[in-house]
Amino acid sequence: FPTDPGFGSRKSHLYSYEGWVLNGLQEKSLAKVGVRLSSKLEISGLSENVYLLKIRSPLFEEYNGIWPRDPFTRSSKITQMVSSCLTRPFKFEYSSGRIGNIYGPEDCPAMCINIVRGILNMMQITIKRSQNVYELQEAGIGGVCHTRYIIQEDRKNSRVSITKTVDQNNCQEKVMKSVGMAYIYPCPVDMMKGRLVKGTAAFSYKLKQSDGGTLITEVVSQQVYQISPLSEPTGVAVMEARQQLTLLEVRSEQGSAPDVSMQSYGSLRYQFPSVLPQMPLQLIKTKSPEQRIVETLQHIVLNNQQDFHDDVPYRFLELVQLCRIASADTLESIWRQFSDKPRYRQWLLSAVSATGTTEALKFIKTRIRSDDLNYLQTLLSVSFALHLMKADEHTVPIAADLITSSRIQKNPMLQQVACLGYSSVVNRYCSRTSACPKEALQPIHDLADEAISRGREDKMKLALKCIGNMGEPASIKRILKFLPISSSSASDIPIHIQIDAIMALRKIAWKDPKTVQGYLIQILADQSLPPEVRMMACAVIFETRPALPLITTIANVAMKESNLQVASFVYSHMKALSKSSLPYTYNISSACNIALKLLAPKLDRLSYRYSKVIRIGGYFDNYKVGAAGDVFVMNSPGTMFPSAVISKLMAYSAGSVADLVEVGVRVEGLTDVIMKQNIPFAEYPAYKKIKEVGKTLLGWKELPKETPLISAYLKLFGQELAYVSINKEVLHQAMKTVLEPADRNTVMKRIASQIRNGIAGQWTQPVWLGELRYIVPTCTGLPLEYGSYTTALARAALNIDGKITPPLTGDFRPSQFLESTVQIRSDINPSLYLHTVATMGVNTEYFQHAVEIQGKVLTRLPMKFDAKIDMKLKNIKIETNPCHEETEIVVGRHKAFAVSRNIGELGVEKRTSILPEDASSNIVEEPFKPSERASSEGFTMQGADSMPRKQAYSSQEDLRHGTGRKTRKRDICVKLHHLGCQLCFSRRSRDASFLKNTFLHRLIGEHEAKIVLMPVQTDADIDKIQLEIQAGSRAASKIIHVVNSESEEDESSPYEDIQAKLKKILGIENVFKVANKTRRQKKQPSKKGNTMLTELGTDPNAKNPSSSSSASSTVSSSSSSSAASRDRKKAVDEDENDEVKQARNKDASSKSSSSSSSGRSSKSSSSKSSSSSSSKSSSSSSSSSSSSSSSSSSSSSSRKSLSHHSHRHHSRHLNGSSSSSSSSSSSSSSSSSSSSSSSSSSESLSHHSHGHHSGHLEGGSSSSSSDSSSSSDSSSSSDSSSSSDSSSSSTYSKIWGDDEIYQYRFKSAHRQEFPKRKLPADRLSSTYPSTRSSRASSRAASRPKFLGDVKTPVLAVFLHGVRNDKKIGGLQLVVYADMDSVRPQMQVFVSNLTDSSKWKLCADASVLNAHKAAAYLKWGRNCQDYKMSAELVTGRFAAYPAVQVKLEWPKVPSSIRSIAEWFYKFVPGAAFMLGLSEKTDKNPSRQARVIVALTSPRTCDVVIKLPDMILYEKAMRLPLSLPVGPRIPASELQSPIWNVFAEAPSAVLENLKGQACCSLSHNKITTFNGVQFNYTMPANCYHILAQDCSSDLKFLVMMRNAEEAVNLKAINIKLGSHEIDMHPVNGRVKLLVDGVESRARNVSYISAGASMWIHSEKQGLVLVAPAYGIDKLYFDGYTLRIQVALWMAGKMCGICGKYDAECEQEYRMPNGYLAKDAVSFGHSWILEEKPCTGACKLRRSFVKLEKTVQLAGVESKCYSTEPVLRCMKGCSATKTTPVTVGFHCLPADSATSLTDKQTKFDQKSEDMQDTVDAHIACSCENEDCSA
Repeated sequence: FPTDPGFGSRKSHLYSYEGWVLNGLQEKSLAKVGVRLSSKLEISGLSENVYLLKIRSPLFEEYNGIWPRDPFTRSSKITQMVSSCLTRPFKFEYSSGRIGNIYGPEDCPAMCINIVRGILNMMQITIKRSQNVYELQEAGIGGVCHTRYIIQEDRKNSRVSITKTVDQNNCQEKVMKSVGMAYIYPCPVDMMKGRLVKGTAAFSYKLKQSDGGTLITEVVSQQVYQISPLSEPTGVAVMEARQQLTLLEVRSEQGSAPDVSMQSYGSLRYQFPSVLPQMPLQLIKTKSPEQRIVETLQHIVLNNQQDFHDDVPYRFLELVQLCRIASADTLESIWRQFSDKPRYRQWLLSAVSATGTTEALKFIKTRIRSDDLNYLQTLLSVSFALHLMKADEHTVPIAADLITSSRIQKNPMLQQVACLGYSSVVNRYCSRTSACPKEALQPIHDLADEAISRGREDKMKLALKCIGNMGEPASIKRILKFLPISSSSASDIPIHIQIDAIMALRKIAWKDPKTVQGYLIQILADQSLPPEVRMMACAVIFETRPALPLITTIANVAMKESNLQVASFVYSHMKALSKSSLPYTYNISSACNIALKLLAPKLDRLSYRYSKVIRIGGYFDNYKVGAAGDVFVMNSPGTMFPSAVISKLMAYSAGSVADLVEVGVRVEGLTDVIMKQNIPFAEYPAYKKIKEVGKTLLGWKELPKETPLISAYLKLFGQELAYVSINKEVLHQAMKTVLEPADRNTVMKRIASQIRNGIAGQWTQPVWLGELRYIVPTCTGLPLEYGSYTTALARAALNIDGKITPPLTGDFRPSQFLESTVQIRSDINPSLYLHTVATMGVNTEYFQHAVEIQGKVLTRLPMKFDAKIDMKLKNIKIETNPCHEETEIVVGRHKAFAVSRNIGELGVEKRTSILPEDASSNIVEEPFKPSERASSEGFTMQGADSMPRKQAYSSQEDLRHGTGRKTRKRDICVKLHHLGCQLCFSRRSRDASFLKNTFLHRLIGEHEAKIVLMPVQTDADIDKIQLEIQAGSRAASKIIHVVNSESEEDESSPYEDIQAKLKKILGIENVFKVANKTRRQKKQPSKKGNTMLTELGTDPNAKNPSSSSSASSTVSSSSSSSAASRDRKKAVDEDENDEVKQARNKDASSKSSSSSSSGRSSKSSSSKSSSSSSSKSSSSSSSSSSSSSSSSSSSSSSRKSLSHHSHRHHSRHLNGSSSSSSSSSSSSSSSSSSSSSSSSSSESLSHHSHGHHSGHLEGGSSSSSSDSSSSSDSSSSSDSSSSSDSSSSSTYSKIWGDDEIYQYRFKSAHRQEFPKRKLPADRLSSTYPSTRSSRASSRAASRPKFLGDVKTPVLAVFLHGVRNDKKIGGLQLVVYADMDSVRPQMQVFVSNLTDSSKWKLCADASVLNAHKAAAYLKWGRNCQDYKMSAELVTGRFAAYPAVQVKLEWPKVPSSIRSIAEWFYKFVPGAAFMLGLSEKTDKNPSRQARVIVALTSPRTCDVVIKLPDMILYEKAMRLPLSLPVGPRIPASELQSPIWNVFAEAPSAVLENLKGQACCSLSHNKITTFNGVQFNYTMPANCYHILAQDCSSDLKFLVMMRNAEEAVNLKAINIKLGSHEIDMHPVNGRVKLLVDGVESRARNVSYISAGASMWIHSEKQGLVLVAPAYGIDKLYFDGYTLRIQVALWMAGKMCGICGKYDAECEQEYRMPNGYLAKDAVSFGHSWILEEKPCTGACKLRRSFVKLEKTVQLAGVESKCYSTEPVLRCMKGCSATKTTPVTVGFHCLPADSATSLTDKQTKFDQKSEDMQDTVDAHIACSCENEDCSA
C-alpha cells in the first residue's frame, strides 16, 4: 500500500448510506419488525486528519409486516424528530484508517451521536502492510473485540478488497448493560457454549488506489445477534443489521468549519444515555409527569374496583415508569392529594417502591419519618424498595441513612427487613465494582461490633445474616469473632449463632474461595466442636466448589471421624454430589467420586437417625437447562428428629446459575417444651440424692439446659429476605394460650365476636415486579434490547358476616359452642393476575421496534355461600347460587407480536401477529390432489357432468381445511345437570411449530386455555344449590333413597326352594351358595356377590372363561366373578384349543400362583382323570362354572409339553369321575395366590398329591371338598414337594437356585397359620355338621353383608338443587362403618336421586383377618355395570416377610380404560428410568399385583406383575430401616384385628428410635445405642447403670452383684420421692419401697404424685414411670431391661450410654472423655463409698507407672491421666484385671510427685498408653477408717 485509506484534505466526498435493523425469527413468511435509515453523507477535509461530516436528507422507514413480502413504509414522524439533530454538522478525527475523537453540536441527543458512530464505524480499518491475514483486538462501536482481516489485492486494476470479521462474544471490553441480573452468576465451566446471546459482524471493503491516495469506494457490513432462550440450535430469534456505504462522487472543494460550537463526544465506543430509555413495552410522554401520574392512578383505581381490568399490568408499569422520572417534590404533591384515599395510596406506594430510584427512596424515608404509613405498609414498602432498587453510588448512602432512622430502629421486625434489604443493595452495588467502598459496609459492621460488645443474640443474628447478604471478603474479620477458630470467647457464643456465622461465609466464597475454605476445613476437622457446627461447615465447603485435594482432605477427616452424625453427613453429601449431572458440578462430582473410594461403604447403611444430604436434580443437555434441589437434614444427638433442615433449589440455564429459593428451619430444645410437665423434679428427695451420687463420680456434670428456639429463614436468589426466630418466652406464651383454659377462652371469644361483627374489606397489592434488561449496540448505532417484565398482582375481596344462636353469654365457655348454631354468610373473591412480557428489538427514547411475546394468567375463585352449622345435631348445611353467568376461573393467554411505536404518534402502535393468519398449515392435514384433478382437461374419459362436481368438491374440501387448520381447538365440558352448572375446559392454539419443532416456535403464535363455569339449561330452573352433611345418629332419619343391598332380586327365588331341599337331602349348606352366586351376581349392588372372591383369594378373571370345568370344582373353588355367567354362551362355543392356549398363557388365577410346583411326577391317574374331566364339559358344569377356576383347569395332556412332571398351573381341577362325591378330590384355591394345587384320584392320594393346596375357604373354614383334600401343611415357609416330604426352605433354595426372583411364590400368612386338616373319606359326613357349626360364626363374620342391616349410617351427605324451597334431584352419599367388630368394615353408597336414574356407586373396605384387607368399588345401574377391587395380604415371599397388593378390574368403562392405556405406554420407560428389570410375560389381563418382600431392614425385593409384563428389582434400598420382627400368631391378636394394620406405623417409629432399651444379662451388656460388650462387675460395688443427666435428674438406676449367688444382681432405683430396691431372695425378687417391704406375690404398687406403677410379670418385677421417662423397667434377678422414652434421647448417661445413636463414642466416662476399653468404662461408673461404712472397698486413684520410660530420648516418669480402681488403704487386692490407661510423662528429675489427687492429671495431655492392673476384689483386715 502506498498510503493508508483516507480522504484528501482538499476534497469533498459524497457517499450514499443505508443502514437497517430487523428483528424476528429466521424463517421466512413470519412477521419481522425493524427500521431503516437512508441518507447522503458528505465528508470534506477541514485540516490535517480532521474531517467534517454532514448528513443530508435522512429518511427513516419502518418495517412491520411479513418478511419478505411486505415493504418498508416511510415514517415522517421519526424522520422529523431525528433529522433535527442528524442534519447538524459533525467533526471527526481520522488517520491511517482509525477514527479518533468525534465532535458534535452541544446537547446533541445520545441517539444521534450513536447513529453517527455507527456510520463512522464502517470506516475503521487497520491495515498491516506486511501481512495479508492477521488477527487483533480492535476498537469499534461494540467495544474492543477480536477481529480478523483478510486482504486481497488486484494489482492490475490497483484495487484492494478487505474482509473484516468481528467476534462479538470475545471482547476485552464489551459494551453492554444489564439490569436485574445481579444474582445470576456466570457458570465457571462453559462460557461461550452456554451463552444465550451470541453475535458476530462482517465487513467487506473495496478500496481504490490512485495518485492522491487510497480511497474507500464501498463498504458493506452485516451483523447478526441471535438469542436462543432454551439453547436450542434451531429455536433462535435473530437481530440482523446491515449497512451499505457507496461512493457517489468526489468534488475538489474544501469544507469550511461550521460556525456552531462543538463538543467532544469521545471515541467510536457506543455510549449509553444517562437515563436508560423507557421500558420497551410502551412509550409515554414524559413532559408533565405529575398530571400523568394522577391520570394513570385514577384510571387504575376506577377500573379495578370489582375485578382486574385487562390492562392493569401495563397501567401499573406505566405508573412505575412515570414515578422513575418524577422528582421528589412531584411525588410529595401527589401524596398530599391522595393520602386520605386508601386505594390510591396503596397503588401509589406500590409503584413508588418498585421504581428503585433515589427520589423514590427519599420519598419513602420521608413517609416513615412523618409516620404516614401503618406497620404493614412500612414493612412492604421498605422491603420492596430496597430489593428492587437500582444500586449505585447515589442510592447506597440514602439506603444507609434509611436503616439508621430511629423509627426503623425501634421496631425489631422493621429493622430486620431494612438491614437485610440494605445489605442486598450493597451486594448488587459491589458486584459491579472491583473494590467495595468501606463506607457502604460500615453500617452493618457497626451492627456486628455492637452486638458482640453487648452480647445481644438477636443483634448478632441480624448482623451475621446481613454480612451473608453482602458477601464481601472485607467482612471475614467480623465473622471470625463469632467462630470457634480464632477467638477463645467464641465458645460461649450459642451454637445457632455459630451456624449463622458459617452460613455468612457462603456468598463471600464466590469472591474469595481459598480463604473461606481454609477456615471451614479447620472447623470441620476439629472434633471438639459441636457436630451441628461442623456439618454446616461441611455443607458450605462444598458450595465453594472445592478442588480434588480439598475434597480428599474432607474424606480423610470423615475417615477418622468418631462422630457418626458428621461422618454420615459428609459421606451422604459427597455421594449426592458424585451423582450430580449439572455442568457446573462436573469437577466436584468427579472429585467426590474419587474421594468416596477412601470412605467405608458402611456409612451408606446408616439409617435416617443420622444426618443426611438428599439431592435431586436433572439436566437436559439439549436445552442446556437444569435444576438441582438439595435438602440438608442435620440431627443433633439430643433429639430424635432433625434439628435443622435446609432445602434449596438452584437453576442452571445456558451457562449461568441462580439460587432460586432456599428455606431453612432450625429447632433446638423443643422436646423440653413439648414434654414440659409441671412436676417439680428438683423438689423431690431423689434429686438431691442423685446430685450427691454425682459428686462422687470424677468430673461428672449434668447436661446444660437447652434453650428452646425455633428459627426459620427464606432466601430468594441467594438473598435473605426475612427470618423469624422464636425464643423461649414466645414459645411459653404460645403453649400457655393453647393449654390454659382461661387464655384459650379469650382467644375463642375474640374469634367469635369478630365473626359476629362481620369482616369486610378489599385488598389489592402488586406482589412482584421483575425487570430484566440486556442491551448491546448494533453496528448501525441503534441499541438492541432484550427485556423481560413480570408483574404479579393479587387481590382479595371478602365480606363475611355471622351469627351465633343462642348468643354467647358473658361467662363464655367453649362448651357453649357445642350447643349452639352458627350461621355464616360469606362472599370471598380472591384473584391473582400474572403478566409476563418478553421483548427483543430496538428501543430508543424516540421509537421502539420490537418483537413482543406476552403471556398472562388470571385466576379467580369467587366463593359465595351461606352456611349453617348446628353443633348439637351434627348437621351442616351449605347453600350457594347456581351458575347464572359465565365465570372464568382460570384464563391463560399468550401471543406474539411485532410492534412499532414512536413518540410522535402516541397511543397509536402498529401490531402484527408474528404468525400470519394464513400461515401454511400442518402438512398432515393437506389433502392429496390426484393429477387428474389438476389437469382435468386431459381426461375425456370421465363424463362431462361428473367433472365440475368433483372440482367443486375438492375446492370445498380445501376450504374446510383452510379454516380447520388455523387453530387447534379442544373443549371438554363436565355437566352437572342437577346443579345447573357445567365446568368447561377449552384450549385454542396456533403456533409456528409446523416450521420447526422447537420451544421458541411453539411460543410464537397464539394460545389460550381457560376453565370456565357456565350455566347449563335444565328442565327446571334452580334457585339454589344445597349441600347438607349429617353425621352421627341422626343420619339414618335423613336418608331419602333407601340403600338396599339386594335391589330387585326377583330371579333368585326359584333357587331358594331347590337349595332348601338339597340341604335336607345332603346335609350340606355350602354347595349351592357358591354355585348360585354366579347367577345372582348380576343383580347385586352390595358386596355380597363378591364376598367369596376376596375370601377365597382366587383371582376372578372373567377374560377367558372356558367351558370345561366340573361342577364340583366350583364348589371348592372360589366364587366366580359376575362376568362368568354373562359370558357363558360365548364360553360354550369355544373349542378345546382355546383352553389349551389359555393354559399356556397361564391366564387368570393361575397367574397369581403361576406356581411351578416342585413336586415329584404325578403322571398317574391324575393326569388322565383331569383330561377326561376337561373333555366332559357337561352343561351343568358350564352353567355354574367359575371362570377363574375354569381357565386353569385345562387338559393336562396338552400341558405335558410345557412341563415335564407336575402340573404347574392346574390349580383347582377335579377328577370328573368322582365329582358326585367330592370326597376323594383334592381341589383347593390358594388364598394368597401362594401356590397351585393339582388334583389326583383317591387311590394315589398319599403319593402324588402336591402339598401346596393352601386354598382356604371363608376365613379359615373349609368346605367339605377341601376338608377331605390331601393338602399338606404348607406353613413350612416354602413349597412342599409332596405330602410325604414337605420340603423346607433349604430344599427350596436348592430347587430355585438359579431362578429369577419373579418366579417365587407369594404365600399368605393366613394360610400358614390355619393349615387345612386331612380327614379320611369315611368320616366326612359325620364331621361335616360339626365343622359347619363350629365355623358358622366365622363365616358369618367373614361375609361382608350390607352393613345397613346391622348398623345405622354414620354419615349422610346430600347435594340438591332447590326451587321454591322444594328439593329437586341431586346426589346422596351414605357411609356405614363397623369399626369395633372382629372384622372392621366400611361401606359407602352414592346414589342418584333423580327419579329416572338407577345409577349408583357402591364401595366397601374391610379387614378380613389378621393378614388380609380388601376393598372394592362397583358402579353403574344399581352398581352392576362396572367393578374394581383391591386386596392387601401379608405373608411370605421366598422365605421373607412380604406384602402383596392386588388390583383387579373385571369391568371398567372405556374412558377409564383409554386413560389407563395411555398411562400404560409410559410404564416400560418409567421402569427403565427407575432401574427395574422388565420381562414380558402373559399375566392375567385385568389384574395387577405388587409384591414387596423385606429382605433386610434396609432392603426389599419388589415384583410388579402387570398384564403383559413383570417388573422386578432385587435389594431396593429403603429410606428407613423397617423392623423385621417375628410374626404374631392370630390367636394372640386382640379384637378388632385391624390393630395389626394400625400398629405397623408405630412399629416403624419404635424401630426408628433405635432399641431405646438397655439390657444386662449375666455379664453381657447391650446399651441404648445397641453396642454390646462383656463386663464383669467387681463385687459389692454399685454401678450407675442408667441415669437422667439432664438438669431435671429425674431418675437413677444402680446395680451390684447380689450376695446370694454369682449370677444374681440387685438393683436400686432413685425416682421422684422414692427409693426402690429390688433384690433376689430364695429365687424370687423382693421389693422394698423406701425401705418398706412389699407383699411377696403379685406385687402391685402405685405411687401418688407423678405416676409410677410396679407390678409382677413372669418371674420378675416391672416398673413403669412414663412421667419420669421410664417406659418400662423389668428385673428378675438375672436380667435387667430398661426402656426409656423417646424424649430422653441424648439426655442419658451411665453404663447404658447416652442414647444418642453415636455408637463409636459409647464408652464415655462421667468426665466426658472416652475410655480406652469396656473395663475402664465400667470402672468409671462405680459408686465409691466411705471407708468402713460401705461394702464397696474400691476407690479410684491416679497411679504412677512402675517403670521409667524413654520418651523422645528423655528419661521420664509417667502418671495416669485417668484414675484406676485400687483397694482402700489397709486392704489388699485379691483379684485384678488389666486395663489400658493413658499416661502423662514428666522428666524423671522433675519435682512433681503423686500426692493423693492433688495434681489434676486428667487435665493433662496424654503422652503414651500402657496396661496396668486394676483391683476388682479386696480383703480388708485392718481397714483405715480415717481416709
